[in-house]
Amino acid sequence: MLVLAALCAYGGCARHLAQDEGRIVIEWYAPATPEFLKLYREEFIPEFERQHPDIKIRLNASLGDTGYDAKLLTLIAGDIPPDVVHFTQVDYPYFAAKGLLLDVEFLAESDPSLSLQDYFAPVLDGMRVKGRLYGLPSDFSTIVLFYNRDLFDHANLAYPSANWTWDDFVRAARRLTVDENGDGNPEQFGFVTQNSYNRWPAWVWANGGSILDRSESRCLMDKPAAVEGLRFYTELATRMHVAPASGQGAGQSADDLFASGRVAMICNSRYAYKSMFNMIPFKWDVAPPPRQVRRATTLIWGCNAIVRTTRHPKQSWEFLKFLSGREAAFANIKAGNAIPAYKPVALAPGALKGPQTPEHDSAFLEAVAYARTAPTPVQFADYSEALTILDDAFLGIRPVEDVCKEFTRTVNQVLRERP
Repeated sequence: MLVLAALCAYGGCARHLAQDEGRIVIEWYAPATPEFLKLYREEFIPEFERQHPDIKIRLNASLGDTGYDAKLLTLIAGDIPPDVVHFTQVDYPYFAAKGLLLDVEFLAESDPSLSLQDYFAPVLDGMRVKGRLYGLPSDFSTIVLFYNRDLFDHANLAYPSANWTWDDFVRAARRLTVDENGDGNPEQFGFVTQNSYNRWPAWVWANGGSILDRSESRCLMDKPAAVEGLRFYTELATRMHVAPASGQGAGQSADDLFASGRVAMICNSRYAYKSMFNMIPFKWDVAPPPRQVRRATTLIWGCNAIVRTTRHPKQSWEFLKFLSGREAAFANIKAGNAIPAYKPVALAPGALKGPQTPEHDSAFLEAVAYARTAPTPVQFADYSEALTILDDAFLGIRPVEDVCKEFTRTVNQVLRERP
Protein backbone atom coordinates (compact mmCIF):
# COMPACT_ATOMS: atom_id res chain seq x y z
CA MET A 1 0.00 0.00 0.00
CA LEU A 2 2.85 2.38 0.81
CA VAL A 3 4.38 1.92 -2.64
CA LEU A 4 1.02 2.45 -4.35
CA ALA A 5 0.37 5.63 -2.35
CA ALA A 6 3.77 6.99 -3.28
CA LEU A 7 3.25 6.19 -6.95
CA CYS A 8 -0.15 7.90 -7.00
CA ALA A 9 1.34 10.97 -5.37
CA TYR A 10 4.08 11.09 -8.02
CA GLY A 11 2.03 10.41 -11.10
CA GLY A 12 -1.52 11.37 -10.29
CA CYS A 13 -3.69 8.25 -10.31
CA ALA A 14 -6.80 10.34 -10.93
CA ARG A 15 -5.73 10.98 -14.52
CA HIS A 16 -7.39 8.99 -17.25
CA LEU A 17 -5.30 5.94 -18.12
CA ALA A 18 -4.61 5.11 -21.77
CA GLN A 19 -5.98 1.67 -22.51
CA ASP A 20 -5.82 -0.94 -25.25
CA GLU A 21 -8.59 -3.55 -25.17
CA GLY A 22 -8.93 -2.97 -21.45
CA ARG A 23 -5.16 -3.06 -20.80
CA ILE A 24 -3.09 -0.14 -19.54
CA VAL A 25 -0.60 0.94 -22.23
CA ILE A 26 2.97 1.73 -21.16
CA GLU A 27 5.07 3.61 -23.70
CA TRP A 28 8.70 2.51 -23.61
CA TYR A 29 11.22 4.72 -25.41
CA ALA A 30 14.56 3.04 -26.14
CA PRO A 31 17.44 3.18 -28.63
CA ALA A 32 17.91 -0.08 -30.44
CA THR A 33 20.05 -1.89 -32.95
CA PRO A 34 18.33 -4.64 -34.93
CA GLU A 35 19.69 -7.16 -32.41
CA PHE A 36 18.18 -5.28 -29.47
CA LEU A 37 14.87 -4.83 -31.27
CA LYS A 38 14.68 -8.59 -31.65
CA LEU A 39 15.49 -9.03 -27.96
CA TYR A 40 12.85 -6.52 -26.87
CA ARG A 41 10.08 -7.75 -29.16
CA GLU A 42 10.68 -11.48 -28.83
CA GLU A 43 11.91 -11.78 -25.24
CA PHE A 44 11.33 -8.82 -22.92
CA ILE A 45 7.91 -7.56 -23.93
CA PRO A 46 6.11 -10.91 -24.45
CA GLU A 47 7.37 -12.26 -21.12
CA PHE A 48 6.36 -9.13 -19.20
CA GLU A 49 2.90 -9.10 -20.81
CA ARG A 50 2.49 -12.78 -19.99
CA GLN A 51 3.18 -12.00 -16.33
CA HIS A 52 1.04 -8.83 -16.39
CA PRO A 53 -1.95 -9.50 -18.69
CA ASP A 54 -3.50 -6.17 -17.70
CA ILE A 55 -0.56 -4.18 -19.16
CA LYS A 56 0.47 -3.67 -22.78
CA ILE A 57 3.97 -2.39 -23.65
CA ARG A 58 4.24 -0.17 -26.69
CA LEU A 59 7.87 0.18 -27.82
CA ASN A 60 8.95 3.45 -29.40
CA ALA A 61 12.40 2.50 -30.69
CA SER A 62 15.01 4.94 -31.92
CA LEU A 63 17.45 3.14 -34.20
CA GLY A 64 20.82 4.31 -32.92
CA ASP A 65 21.71 7.14 -30.56
CA THR A 66 21.67 10.00 -33.09
CA GLY A 67 19.04 12.53 -32.03
CA TYR A 68 17.81 10.29 -29.22
CA ASP A 69 17.95 12.94 -26.48
CA ALA A 70 16.51 15.66 -28.71
CA LYS A 71 13.57 13.47 -29.69
CA LEU A 72 12.90 12.62 -26.05
CA LEU A 73 12.96 16.29 -25.04
CA THR A 74 10.55 17.05 -27.89
CA LEU A 75 8.14 14.36 -26.69
CA ILE A 76 8.28 15.72 -23.14
CA ALA A 77 7.85 19.34 -24.26
CA GLY A 78 4.92 18.33 -26.48
CA ASP A 79 3.15 16.74 -23.50
CA ILE A 80 3.31 13.30 -25.14
CA PRO A 81 6.13 11.79 -23.09
CA PRO A 82 6.80 8.07 -22.85
CA ASP A 83 6.34 6.37 -19.49
CA VAL A 84 9.63 4.48 -19.31
CA VAL A 85 12.90 5.45 -20.99
CA HIS A 86 16.17 3.63 -21.55
CA PHE A 87 19.34 5.63 -20.88
CA THR A 88 23.09 5.16 -20.89
CA GLN A 89 25.48 6.62 -18.33
CA VAL A 90 26.02 9.61 -20.62
CA ASP A 91 22.48 10.96 -21.05
CA TYR A 92 20.86 9.83 -17.79
CA PRO A 93 22.39 12.49 -15.43
CA TYR A 94 21.05 15.41 -17.46
CA PHE A 95 17.43 14.19 -17.40
CA ALA A 96 17.66 13.28 -13.71
CA ALA A 97 19.13 16.67 -12.74
CA LYS A 98 16.44 18.48 -14.73
CA GLY A 99 13.75 16.89 -12.58
CA LEU A 100 12.27 14.99 -15.52
CA LEU A 101 12.55 11.55 -13.95
CA LEU A 102 10.84 9.87 -11.02
CA ASP A 103 12.94 9.46 -7.87
CA VAL A 104 12.82 5.69 -7.38
CA GLU A 105 15.02 5.46 -4.29
CA PHE A 106 12.01 5.72 -1.98
CA LEU A 107 9.98 3.37 -4.16
CA ALA A 108 12.74 0.75 -4.06
CA GLU A 109 13.08 1.03 -0.30
CA SER A 110 9.30 0.71 0.12
CA ASP A 111 8.80 -2.28 -2.19
CA PRO A 112 9.38 -5.65 -0.48
CA SER A 113 9.70 -7.37 -3.87
CA LEU A 114 12.93 -5.51 -4.70
CA SER A 115 16.24 -4.96 -2.94
CA LEU A 116 18.88 -2.51 -4.10
CA GLN A 117 21.43 -4.90 -2.60
CA ASP A 118 20.75 -7.13 -5.62
CA TYR A 119 22.53 -4.64 -7.91
CA PHE A 120 26.25 -3.96 -8.26
CA ALA A 121 27.11 -1.07 -5.94
CA PRO A 122 29.51 0.73 -8.36
CA VAL A 123 26.72 0.86 -10.96
CA LEU A 124 24.20 2.26 -8.48
CA ASP A 125 26.79 4.76 -7.22
CA GLY A 126 27.36 5.94 -10.79
CA MET A 127 23.60 6.38 -11.23
CA ARG A 128 22.97 8.57 -8.20
CA VAL A 129 22.45 12.24 -9.03
CA LYS A 130 22.71 14.61 -6.07
CA GLY A 131 22.55 11.54 -3.87
CA ARG A 132 19.28 10.19 -5.30
CA LEU A 133 18.43 7.32 -7.64
CA TYR A 134 16.23 8.01 -10.66
CA GLY A 135 16.30 4.65 -12.40
CA LEU A 136 17.30 1.00 -12.14
CA PRO A 137 20.30 -0.47 -13.97
CA SER A 138 19.75 -3.12 -16.62
CA ASP A 139 23.19 -4.07 -17.90
CA PHE A 140 26.81 -2.96 -17.62
CA SER A 141 30.39 -3.72 -18.47
CA THR A 142 33.77 -2.93 -17.08
CA ILE A 143 36.63 -2.18 -19.49
CA VAL A 144 39.44 -4.73 -19.62
CA LEU A 145 42.37 -5.57 -21.87
CA PHE A 146 41.68 -7.70 -24.96
CA TYR A 147 44.77 -9.31 -26.50
CA ASN A 148 45.68 -11.36 -29.56
CA ARG A 149 47.13 -14.62 -28.27
CA ASP A 150 48.53 -15.56 -31.68
CA LEU A 151 50.60 -12.36 -31.88
CA PHE A 152 51.88 -12.87 -28.33
CA ASP A 153 52.86 -16.44 -29.20
CA HIS A 154 54.61 -15.32 -32.39
CA ALA A 155 56.63 -12.76 -30.39
CA ASN A 156 57.36 -15.38 -27.71
CA LEU A 157 55.77 -13.17 -25.06
CA ALA A 158 53.97 -14.21 -21.90
CA TYR A 159 50.30 -13.24 -21.89
CA PRO A 160 49.13 -10.22 -19.86
CA SER A 161 48.50 -11.02 -16.20
CA ALA A 162 46.93 -9.42 -13.15
CA ASN A 163 50.43 -8.41 -12.06
CA TRP A 164 51.18 -6.35 -15.15
CA THR A 165 52.39 -2.80 -14.53
CA TRP A 166 52.58 0.04 -17.05
CA ASP A 167 56.26 -0.83 -17.58
CA ASP A 168 55.36 -4.46 -18.39
CA PHE A 169 52.66 -3.23 -20.74
CA VAL A 170 55.01 -0.88 -22.62
CA ARG A 171 57.72 -3.53 -22.97
CA ALA A 172 55.22 -5.93 -24.52
CA ALA A 173 53.72 -3.21 -26.75
CA ARG A 174 57.19 -2.38 -28.12
CA ARG A 175 57.87 -6.03 -28.92
CA LEU A 176 54.50 -6.32 -30.63
CA THR A 177 54.99 -3.22 -32.80
CA VAL A 178 56.45 -4.27 -36.16
CA ASP A 179 57.79 -1.90 -38.84
CA GLU A 180 59.20 -4.34 -41.38
CA ASN A 181 60.44 -1.82 -43.94
CA GLY A 182 61.47 0.85 -41.45
CA ASP A 183 59.38 3.59 -43.06
CA GLY A 184 57.96 4.79 -39.74
CA ASN A 185 54.52 3.34 -40.47
CA PRO A 186 54.34 0.01 -38.62
CA GLU A 187 52.37 -2.79 -40.19
CA GLN A 188 51.47 -3.98 -36.68
CA PHE A 189 51.04 -2.06 -33.42
CA GLY A 190 51.18 -3.26 -29.84
CA PHE A 191 48.12 -1.28 -28.71
CA VAL A 192 45.48 1.16 -29.90
CA THR A 193 44.50 4.25 -27.90
CA GLN A 194 40.98 5.65 -28.06
CA ASN A 195 39.97 9.27 -27.53
CA SER A 196 36.87 8.12 -25.71
CA TYR A 197 35.53 9.29 -22.37
CA ASN A 198 34.78 5.66 -21.58
CA ARG A 199 38.47 4.77 -21.93
CA TRP A 200 41.11 7.41 -21.08
CA PRO A 201 39.89 8.30 -17.53
CA ALA A 202 41.08 4.88 -16.33
CA TRP A 203 44.67 5.86 -17.07
CA VAL A 204 44.34 9.08 -15.09
CA TRP A 205 42.88 7.17 -12.13
CA ALA A 206 45.50 4.42 -12.36
CA ASN A 207 48.20 7.06 -11.92
CA GLY A 208 46.50 8.40 -8.79
CA GLY A 209 44.83 11.34 -10.50
CA SER A 210 41.23 12.54 -10.60
CA ILE A 211 39.11 14.29 -13.21
CA LEU A 212 36.65 15.99 -10.86
CA ASP A 213 36.48 16.15 -7.07
CA ARG A 214 33.96 13.98 -5.21
CA SER A 215 31.27 16.68 -5.28
CA GLU A 216 31.82 17.21 -9.03
CA SER A 217 32.18 20.92 -8.34
CA ARG A 218 35.87 21.31 -9.27
CA CYS A 219 38.07 19.93 -12.04
CA LEU A 220 41.40 18.40 -10.98
CA MET A 221 42.89 17.58 -14.38
CA ASP A 222 45.69 20.15 -13.94
CA LYS A 223 47.15 18.24 -10.99
CA PRO A 224 50.46 16.39 -11.67
CA ALA A 225 49.08 12.85 -11.25
CA ALA A 226 46.26 13.52 -13.71
CA VAL A 227 48.54 15.24 -16.23
CA GLU A 228 51.05 12.39 -16.12
CA GLY A 229 48.32 9.77 -16.47
CA LEU A 230 46.92 11.40 -19.60
CA ARG A 231 50.44 12.06 -20.91
CA PHE A 232 51.35 8.38 -20.64
CA TYR A 233 48.20 7.29 -22.45
CA THR A 234 48.43 9.80 -25.31
CA GLU A 235 52.18 9.34 -25.77
CA LEU A 236 51.71 5.65 -26.49
CA ALA A 237 50.79 6.96 -29.96
CA THR A 238 52.50 10.36 -30.19
CA ARG A 239 55.94 9.61 -28.71
CA MET A 240 56.41 5.88 -28.06
CA HIS A 241 54.71 4.94 -31.38
CA VAL A 242 53.41 1.62 -30.06
CA ALA A 243 49.87 2.68 -31.00
CA PRO A 244 48.62 4.21 -34.26
CA ALA A 245 48.93 7.98 -34.40
CA SER A 246 46.42 10.09 -36.31
CA GLY A 247 46.27 8.87 -39.90
CA GLN A 248 48.02 5.55 -39.22
CA GLY A 249 44.84 3.56 -38.76
CA ALA A 250 44.01 3.53 -42.49
CA GLY A 251 40.48 4.66 -41.68
CA GLN A 252 39.75 1.61 -39.53
CA SER A 253 38.08 1.88 -36.14
CA ALA A 254 39.92 0.68 -33.05
CA ASP A 255 37.78 -2.47 -32.97
CA ASP A 256 38.48 -3.15 -36.65
CA LEU A 257 42.23 -2.70 -36.14
CA PHE A 258 42.18 -5.34 -33.42
CA ALA A 259 39.87 -7.69 -35.32
CA SER A 260 42.08 -7.49 -38.42
CA GLY A 261 45.21 -8.35 -36.41
CA ARG A 262 46.86 -4.96 -36.94
CA VAL A 263 47.01 -4.26 -33.20
CA ALA A 264 47.77 -6.79 -30.49
CA MET A 265 45.91 -5.19 -27.58
CA ILE A 266 42.86 -3.00 -27.04
CA CYS A 267 40.88 -1.91 -23.99
CA ASN A 268 37.26 -2.80 -24.58
CA SER A 269 33.94 -3.71 -22.97
CA ARG A 270 32.01 -6.95 -22.96
CA TYR A 271 29.52 -5.30 -25.31
CA ALA A 272 32.14 -5.96 -28.01
CA TYR A 273 31.80 -9.73 -27.67
CA LYS A 274 29.05 -10.10 -30.23
CA SER A 275 31.07 -8.45 -32.97
CA MET A 276 34.31 -10.11 -31.84
CA PHE A 277 32.83 -13.60 -32.06
CA ASN A 278 31.86 -13.00 -35.68
CA MET A 279 34.94 -11.10 -36.86
CA ILE A 280 38.07 -12.51 -35.23
CA PRO A 281 39.94 -15.31 -37.00
CA PHE A 282 42.64 -15.68 -34.31
CA LYS A 283 42.90 -16.85 -30.70
CA TRP A 284 42.25 -14.10 -28.16
CA ASP A 285 41.59 -13.56 -24.48
CA VAL A 286 41.06 -10.82 -21.91
CA ALA A 287 43.01 -9.67 -18.85
CA PRO A 288 42.91 -6.90 -16.23
CA PRO A 289 44.22 -3.50 -17.42
CA PRO A 290 47.83 -2.80 -16.38
CA ARG A 291 48.25 -1.01 -13.08
CA GLN A 292 50.40 1.91 -11.97
CA VAL A 293 49.82 3.60 -8.59
CA ARG A 294 46.60 1.62 -8.35
CA ARG A 295 44.42 -0.56 -10.54
CA ALA A 296 41.55 1.28 -12.21
CA THR A 297 39.10 0.99 -15.04
CA THR A 298 35.94 2.60 -16.35
CA LEU A 299 32.40 1.32 -16.07
CA ILE A 300 29.65 1.74 -18.64
CA TRP A 301 26.02 0.86 -18.12
CA GLY A 302 22.46 1.04 -19.33
CA CYS A 303 19.40 1.76 -17.22
CA ASN A 304 15.69 2.48 -17.44
CA ALA A 305 13.81 5.27 -15.72
CA ILE A 306 10.25 6.49 -15.30
CA VAL A 307 9.30 9.91 -16.64
CA ARG A 308 8.07 11.94 -13.67
CA THR A 309 4.80 12.97 -15.35
CA THR A 310 3.73 9.44 -16.27
CA ARG A 311 0.01 8.77 -16.03
CA HIS A 312 0.71 5.13 -15.18
CA PRO A 313 3.15 5.15 -12.25
CA LYS A 314 2.14 1.80 -10.76
CA GLN A 315 2.37 -0.07 -14.08
CA SER A 316 5.58 1.74 -15.06
CA TRP A 317 7.19 0.70 -11.79
CA GLU A 318 6.30 -2.92 -12.45
CA PHE A 319 7.86 -2.73 -15.92
CA LEU A 320 10.94 -0.96 -14.56
CA LYS A 321 11.49 -3.75 -12.02
CA PHE A 322 11.06 -6.36 -14.74
CA LEU A 323 13.68 -4.72 -16.99
CA SER A 324 16.17 -4.88 -14.14
CA GLY A 325 15.11 -8.24 -12.76
CA ARG A 326 15.72 -11.95 -13.17
CA GLU A 327 13.92 -12.70 -16.45
CA ALA A 328 15.41 -9.74 -18.31
CA ALA A 329 18.85 -10.62 -16.96
CA PHE A 330 18.66 -14.13 -18.40
CA ALA A 331 17.38 -12.73 -21.71
CA ASN A 332 20.35 -10.36 -21.86
CA ILE A 333 22.75 -13.24 -21.35
CA LYS A 334 20.99 -15.34 -23.96
CA ALA A 335 21.33 -12.49 -26.45
CA GLY A 336 25.03 -12.12 -25.67
CA ASN A 337 24.75 -8.66 -24.15
CA ALA A 338 27.20 -7.39 -21.56
CA ILE A 339 26.61 -8.29 -17.89
CA PRO A 340 23.22 -8.13 -16.16
CA ALA A 341 23.17 -5.53 -13.38
CA TYR A 342 21.09 -8.00 -11.37
CA LYS A 343 23.68 -9.77 -9.21
CA PRO A 344 21.80 -13.01 -8.41
CA VAL A 345 21.90 -13.87 -12.12
CA ALA A 346 25.26 -12.34 -13.06
CA LEU A 347 27.07 -14.09 -10.19
CA ALA A 348 25.38 -17.47 -10.61
CA PRO A 349 28.02 -20.15 -11.34
CA GLY A 350 28.57 -20.47 -15.07
CA ALA A 351 25.82 -17.98 -15.96
CA LEU A 352 28.02 -15.83 -18.16
CA LYS A 353 30.09 -18.63 -19.63
CA GLY A 354 29.26 -19.60 -23.19
CA PRO A 355 30.93 -21.69 -25.89
CA GLN A 356 32.70 -18.64 -27.32
CA THR A 357 33.61 -16.68 -24.20
CA PRO A 358 37.38 -16.48 -23.69
CA GLU A 359 39.20 -18.36 -20.96
CA HIS A 360 39.60 -15.43 -18.58
CA ASP A 361 36.18 -13.84 -19.06
CA SER A 362 35.98 -13.53 -15.25
CA ALA A 363 38.24 -10.47 -15.58
CA PHE A 364 35.12 -8.39 -16.28
CA LEU A 365 33.43 -9.26 -12.99
CA GLU A 366 36.68 -9.07 -11.05
CA ALA A 367 37.16 -5.53 -12.37
CA VAL A 368 33.96 -4.38 -10.64
CA ALA A 369 36.04 -4.04 -7.46
CA TYR A 370 38.11 -1.21 -8.96
CA ALA A 371 35.80 0.19 -11.66
CA ARG A 372 33.85 3.45 -11.64
CA THR A 373 31.79 5.57 -13.98
CA ALA A 374 33.56 8.52 -15.58
CA PRO A 375 32.05 11.62 -13.95
CA THR A 376 29.09 13.13 -15.77
CA PRO A 377 28.20 16.48 -14.16
CA VAL A 378 24.69 17.77 -14.65
CA GLN A 379 26.09 20.43 -17.00
CA PHE A 380 27.11 17.58 -19.30
CA ALA A 381 26.27 19.31 -22.58
CA ASP A 382 28.83 22.06 -21.92
CA TYR A 383 31.17 19.62 -20.20
CA SER A 384 31.09 17.38 -23.26
CA GLU A 385 32.08 20.34 -25.42
CA ALA A 386 35.00 21.05 -23.10
CA LEU A 387 36.21 17.47 -23.53
CA THR A 388 37.13 18.31 -27.14
CA ILE A 389 39.96 20.47 -25.77
CA LEU A 390 41.77 17.23 -24.96
CA ASP A 391 41.87 16.32 -28.65
CA ASP A 392 45.07 18.36 -29.01
CA ALA A 393 46.79 16.02 -26.54
CA PHE A 394 45.69 12.93 -28.45
CA LEU A 395 46.91 14.49 -31.70
CA GLY A 396 50.21 15.49 -30.10
CA ILE A 397 49.97 19.08 -31.36
CA ARG A 398 50.16 20.76 -27.94
CA PRO A 399 51.91 19.88 -24.66
CA VAL A 400 49.67 17.71 -22.50
CA GLU A 401 50.18 19.97 -19.49
CA ASP A 402 48.93 23.02 -21.41
CA VAL A 403 45.90 21.12 -22.67
CA CYS A 404 45.05 19.91 -19.16
CA LYS A 405 45.31 23.44 -17.76
CA GLU A 406 42.96 24.84 -20.41
CA PHE A 407 40.55 21.96 -19.90
CA THR A 408 40.55 22.55 -16.14
CA ARG A 409 39.89 26.28 -16.49
CA THR A 410 37.06 25.70 -18.94
CA VAL A 411 35.43 22.93 -16.91
CA ASN A 412 35.60 24.92 -13.67
CA GLN A 413 33.75 27.73 -15.41
CA VAL A 414 31.13 25.26 -16.66
CA LEU A 415 30.70 23.77 -13.20
CA ARG A 416 30.07 27.20 -11.67
CA GLU A 417 27.08 27.71 -13.95
CA ARG A 418 23.65 26.35 -13.10
CA PRO A 419 22.57 23.41 -15.29
